[in-house]
Amino acid sequence: MMDYTMFQKVVKMQIRDYLPESFKDAEVEIKSVTKVNKVKDSLIIRVDDERVVPNFYLDDLYENYKETQDLEAVLHSVADAYVKHLENGREMKIPEFTKEFISENVVMAMINTQSNREMLAGIPHRDINDCSIVYRVMVDKSGDGIATAVVGNDMAESVGLTEEELFLAATENTKRLLPVKIQSMNEIMMGMMMAEGMPKEIAEEMFSSMSPQDAPTMWIITNDRGVNGAVNMLYDENLQHLAKELKDDLYILPSSIHEVICIPASMGDPKVLAEMVQEVNATVVSLEERLSNQVYHYDKDLRKLTMATDSPNRGIDSMVAEQPLIYEAKEQMR
Repeated sequence: MMDYTMFQKVVKMQIRDYLPESFKDAEVEIKSVTKVNKVKDSLIIRVDDERVVPNFYLDDLYENYKETQDLEAVLHSVADAYVKHLENGREMKIPEFTKEFISENVVMAMINTQSNREMLAGIPHRDINDCSIVYRVMVDKSGDGIATAVVGNDMAESVGLTEEELFLAATENTKRLLPVKIQSMNEIMMGMMMAEGMPKEIAEEMFSSMSPQDAPTMWIITNDRGVNGAVNMLYDENLQHLAKELKDDLYILPSSIHEVICIPASMGDPKVLAEMVQEVNATVVSLEERLSNQVYHYDKDLRKLTMATDSPNRGIDSMVAEQPLIYEAKEQMR
């Protein structure tokens, strides 16, 4: 079996043989691509002047190769996916990234600061505790998924948008384009049961018959697409609504970049919760989806979000000044 280095060379050399004849002159290269929490080797195939081309991550392809030991099947899958992408891409109109378009479609996401210093050096961002807000332009929201493009320093500078302007636009656009979704764990479990075939009436009866002592104490905050929804923990209105309902402060556990888990502060010890977060990150959450090893605290009376823990493996090499919540920042910037 080939090692990873040889696999890269062979894939680059042979992939044209699996493409249709009209793609025989395609340009093929391997580049390092900075992704969230990691740098990946990407196979890039380009024909003519295609504006958008897919990245095929070689470590993922190599895992497939090791599992199947079928190089030909791996190459066929890449070629088929590339041709399909081009066909779909030509049908989808790629917008021009003007100042107006970006301002109307920029949204926020949140990533770990320490693990993404290389990426953050090239993009507008702002630090919030041990994480950073970054900006992405919504290109397409049809179907179940979304297509976004990261706003880099070059893009922002070319259209004359500052980080502050991106922040103010994104705080409004994120709520509009990716509305928040807050559900109890009971609601999520009921939805899973119904998805597996349980009649809605039976599922509702099962959960409605629970005693008050069994009321939901774990809540999930994300968005309507379940993508990059953890950033909704920065909206005071979301946390205040939940804290009032629970009549308690909140501990917030960063499940991933896509969602966070909230529990009443009276029901947990932050150090114990942080240990649980770290274990889940290490054993369940893929590296590119991890947000933080820490637990956060929301004070419902002070309306303030702070770090509840600061363990050595928090993924940041120095303390970051505490930042105001979004509604406070907007008031100060006016």
